[in-house]
Amino acid sequence: MQDEQKRKEIVAEYFRKVNEGDVDAIVEMFTENATIEDPVGKDVREGRAAQREYFNSNVTAEVTIEPGHLSAGQDGKSVAVALAAEMTNILDPNRTRVKINAVDVFTLTPEGKIDSMRVFWGMTDIGV
Repeated sequence: MQDEQKRKEIVAEYFRKVNEGDVDAIVEMFTENATIEDPVGKDVREGRAAQREYFNSNVTAEVTIEPGHLSAGQDGKSVAVALAAEMTNILDPNRTRVKINAVDVFTLTPEGKIDSMRVFWGMTDIGV
């Protein structure tokens, strides 16, 4: 079990690495078989190859994230955070920037690795 402050620091470091675009450093923060569900309700990505593919696509889309307040669960392993993400719509020939308001929920191992990340957002959470 990680204490609340340590879990928050790990998740804050994750967002720093995402904003830096360092895929190797990001993937290293996850367990080998960690899952990523973005958005919740769509396919779950699992394992190193899926993690790397997901974060490479984030780098291609020039994703930047502004996290809000990080809240630790009382279960000793969870952290949730509301955030604002901005990215390039790579399917748009004009490469417009898109904003998404989301809530990320992380589960961490006792060793401080991210074991799951679930990203909650719906179509009404997207803006230009």
